[in-house]
Amino acid sequence: MRVYFGILSLAVLSALTGCGTKKQKAGPEPVPVVAEIVATQQVQPSWTYAGEIRPDTEVQLAFKEPGYIAALYRVKGVDGRMRDVQVGDEIPARATLARLRSSDYEASLNSAVGQQRSAQGTLDVSQAELNRAKADQAKADLDFERAQALYAAKAMTRPDYDAAVNQHTSATASVEAAVRQIEARHGQLSAASAQAVYARINLGDTSLNAPMPGVIVEKSVEPGSLVAAGTRAFTLDDTRVVKVNFGAPDSMLAHLKLGAPVPVQLDALQGRTFTGQITGISASANRESRVFNIEVTLPNRDRLFKVGMIARIRIEQANTQTVPVVPLTALMTAESGSNNYSVFTVTEHDGKQFAQLKSVRIGETFGKSVVIDEGLTPGERIVVNRTNQLSNGSLIRMVN
Repeated sequence: MRVYFGILSLAVLSALTGCGTKKQKAGPEPVPVVAEIVATQQVQPSWTYAGEIRPDTEVQLAFKEPGYIAALYRVKGVDGRMRDVQVGDEIPARATLARLRSSDYEASLNSAVGQQRSAQGTLDVSQAELNRAKADQAKADLDFERAQALYAAKAMTRPDYDAAVNQHTSATASVEAAVRQIEARHGQLSAASAQAVYARINLGDTSLNAPMPGVIVEKSVEPGSLVAAGTRAFTLDDTRVVKVNFGAPDSMLAHLKLGAPVPVQLDALQGRTFTGQITGISASANRESRVFNIEVTLPNRDRLFKVGMIARIRIEQANTQTVPVVPLTALMTAESGSNNYSVFTVTEHDGKQFAQLKSVRIGETFGKSVVIDEGLTPGERIVVNRTNQLSNGSLIRMVN
């Protein structure tokens, strides 16, 4: 029994000794970070809007009359040979872009001109008849006056006097009939002349002419194809001056003035900046988007601007403002399609420092710093490195 008691005592002692030497589980190590105080900076607030380069004028050219395409406008290709006009070609004003087969319209014009000449000939005949009727009337008037005098002097018998009266009446009726016929012939000539004019216009409409210089952006006809009346053949853009339209909220209208110059940046031209001019501010907001349409015009003498290029318009406020700024390295990834980012601010509790995630809305970027429009106030401390190693509530240790 003493042996067993000794063994049990040793076991208990060994257990107690083991418990006394067991290590306590260590807590998480603080992440060493660099923090900075949110500073302020004098900036000139600005807003950037995106828009698409559009032509000053766009015209859709269509045939008024149906027919077969006989020929298209010819230009010199890059190989020096002449070819039919294509999309992208620059066209001078009044160039004949396409012609319909004109033989049918020439025949119609010839027929109308023939009818016009026939009506003119008939009118000439009627005019001659009127002249003869007037001559007969003049003679009948003289005979009637002489008959009246003789009859009054009892030097003419009643039958002879009645014959003179009837001749005078007949001559007057002939003149009136000739006048009515002349009026009818004039109506026929007017109708024939109108038909000739209409046929001449139709013949002229077989040629589709450019009303202005521009660039062909759409083409839907080829030689030999049959087109119906109203068929759109070309779309022509006048890009000597181009426009950029963008929507601005009502809060921006105070910063937008007609005629004011604005910088326009184009990514397609290596980010080059050009000077445009505000040429239009809509009188009312869009009913759905509640923004006002703003038009900016750019001269395009060198044809650098192509329709469809994306342009960025920068609108600057006249007065400077004091705003909070933070280093770009302090920002966490934004939500897709927004300018809402996050930063880690430094908080303290029980003598320890923690990283607290905070949402912010950013503004314009200046070098390696960015303006904070909302979410931070000057004087707060923020983490500016190792943000990818932190989560909300992480224990941190300042190394600066």
